[in-house]
Amino acid sequence: MNTSGDAASLLLSISSRTRPDSPTTPLPGQSDAAVLDARRSAWDRRPLTRDIYRRYFEDIRAELAPGRTHVEIGGGAGHLKASLPHVLVSDLVPTPHVDFAADAMHLPLPDRAADNLILVDVLHHLPRPIDFLREACRTLRLGGRLVMLEPYISPLSRAVFRAAHPEPVDLRADVFKKDGPVFESAGPFSSNQAIPTLLFFRQADRLRSVIPELRVVTRKRDSVFVYPLSGGFSGPCLIPRFARSAAWRLETLARPLCRWLAFRMLVTLERMPVDTPTP
Repeated sequence: MNTSGDAASLLLSISSRTRPDSPTTPLPGQSDAAVLDARRSAWDRRPLTRDIYRRYFEDIRAELAPGRTHVEIGGGAGHLKASLPHVLVSDLVPTPHVDFAADAMHLPLPDRAADNLILVDVLHHLPRPIDFLREACRTLRLGGRLVMLEPYISPLSRAVFRAAHPEPVDLRADVFKKDGPVFESAGPFSSNQAIPTLLFFRQADRLRSVIPELRVVTRKRDSVFVYPLSGGFSGPCLIPRFARSAAWRLETLARPLCRWLAFRMLVTLERMPVDTPTP
């Protein structure tokens, strides 16, 4: 009799009955699609989280190049559609909220077909980020843009992520690694939250030399106060409803401290001819 297997099955059953699905990384027995379903459910019941992301989406809209072909990569919960109705949403994990399933490393798009590629919390989940950026170069038209909202690793956010977030932060990672992935991937929710900070801040000069056809247009740190206290999609919201207007005012006042306190970044890269020098 396989008592250990029976015990494991029982514990898995108990876990699935007593804990809600995670909207961040899969719990034991939770499928990748269920993570995205849980994220969609959290979106519907967390008004401050919706407000935060809608502000992010307005910033993203302002960064887009003119055109009609906007493709979101890794948008499996479908939040961006409300702010950008004509965006084509893709994800590695098929869900009812996407227009097509696709691997970000091998996009089913013709060369120079996209006006804009949009990523919201996706780049740090890609174990070969340089290969993805080259794929973005292939699919973007000249003048097209890659717009990304990602974690920023400041002294404050690093401490908070380490204590209260399931995704790892490894600032020692070699993001330009040629002979393998930057981190070991066990599925689409594996990650290293430090990847965007390394690429676009700490090693930005090297990135320009490796992929000169992607010119940095915007590189903005964001989210000091409201985002971490909102609880995101899974944590407790520490800002009561009556205090939210004041919280947003404090957020504005705290912006000069973003270098040390920010939790997020907005980065926009523009596709340039290969032989065009970048500043």
